[in-house]
Amino acid sequence: MPMRLNDVNSDASEAAFGFKATSASLKPVHLTQVVFSNVLGSTHQSEDLFKFVEKPGKTPSSDLDEKYHGLFESSRDLSNEQMDNLRYRMRKVLDNDNALYASSPRHSAMTSMSDWFVAYRRIGVTPSQFIYTVLDESDSDIDQKLTDQLQDHHDAISLLFRPLAKDGEKGNVTVSPWEEPVLGDAFGNGKIADEFVEGFETLSKHLKDSNGDYDLNYARDLRRTIKFGGFLLYVYMANRHNEIRDDGGKDEPVPIVLNYTGNRNNPVADASLESFRVVGSEIQLATRLGVKHVLDLQGYKDYSEEDVLREIENHNFLELNRNKKDKIKQDYEKFEQVFRASRDPEKDTTFHRLVDAVSNIIHDFSNRFDTYTPQSTAQTFAWRAGILKPRGNRANKRRYRPDPEMLEPALLSVIEPGTSMSLQDLSEELRERYGIIVGGTEQDRSHLAEWDIRLGASASESDPLNNQNYEGFKEAVSSLGYAEEYADGVTIVSVPEEEI
Repeated sequence: MPMRLNDVNSDASEAAFGFKATSASLKPVHLTQVVFSNVLGSTHQSEDLFKFVEKPGKTPSSDLDEKYHGLFESSRDLSNEQMDNLRYRMRKVLDNDNALYASSPRHSAMTSMSDWFVAYRRIGVTPSQFIYTVLDESDSDIDQKLTDQLQDHHDAISLLFRPLAKDGEKGNVTVSPWEEPVLGDAFGNGKIADEFVEGFETLSKHLKDSNGDYDLNYARDLRRTIKFGGFLLYVYMANRHNEIRDDGGKDEPVPIVLNYTGNRNNPVADASLESFRVVGSEIQLATRLGVKHVLDLQGYKDYSEEDVLREIENHNFLELNRNKKDKIKQDYEKFEQVFRASRDPEKDTTFHRLVDAVSNIIHDFSNRFDTYTPQSTAQTFAWRAGILKPRGNRANKRRYRPDPEMLEPALLSVIEPGTSMSLQDLSEELRERYGIIVGGTEQDRSHLAEWDIRLGASASESDPLNNQNYEGFKEAVSSLGYAEEYADGVTIVSVPEEEI
């Protein structure tokens, strides 16, 4: 039976990561919808809500049932054109595509602030199940805090849409238990997922307890949870290969150099770009191990070189989504070239070469074979979530500089409420636990060197990471309201017991 590359790609990601990471559509709002519905064990659906916010161009207000024209005080006696404009503006609030950027308040979807709007739950289900499992593993009351906050419908968005959602049907959600990836458990001593379990435990202490009253900070706490979940998803995928590789891996997590220098043309920017490339390479290598596992299960280990070449020659080896014979021929010629070129003097077996060929073809950036890999999924999600700059699929020289709303929960996951630590100690905690490097610690360069990332001197200073970048990070933490520099030059990071 011909090999389906998309199926191999999908099954390989599940074997390596424990979830399918092959979606070009994954956005933070999808994680929100699944994680929060899992927390509540239910979802709300509303035919009226979806009909009202449907594109006016598709269903003009003149075609809507008359009941919608008097549903809101603000909509009474409006012309059809004015009603179209109102619906368009309300749609912008709920539109998934506006859930991309934390730093754009006008386009930050409030779906993550309410449990009423849960649509397209199937998108991102398996990655979200992993996040929910990490959250659920924490020994804290975060689950109850989130439940209380999600059931409090006094936030502004819930009130705005209440006339449309009040009759929405409530359905139960069956939360499928998340299964550990077959290539190695995700949880355990030394695993990055355990760091995030602890991180959720600390973060939960910063979330407010429900007092039954309307509270402006509920939206903030729900957002913090999802932002931290998106951050952990990316860092988990980045470190997965190091956890399952045959040789035991490296001692330090994959470095993520946050670039706070303000530009993209200096040694720190180069190191940030290089760490981005290392993450991509590590995710690809983890996927390759998944490909090896899948092909082994499917019996390809028994194929001889002659078997493979014969099936290629007869165009029976791959199931291609092609109709034209010349395109099919070109695809097979490409695959044969990759297979013949996949040689390793120390591991020169037919199966090894076949695994290399399939993995390389899946990761073919020309997208000739129409596969969307975990590497692409992670990178696209990272710029949508606000971890990477610049955003967009065509952006060049990417660097790590999280949006403030992404950085804040990462900080709060390592700082207990009512405690203080020096900025240097905070930098060390972030490096040791998540691989985040900003400067300020003695181990930064050795950590980078372990991953073959070299950081040289700039034209104006010998150590731009510990000087210029560390200063930029200090400003970022200060702008969040958590850092204060004293006369002796020491910067202290602190979080009050109860935030105002």
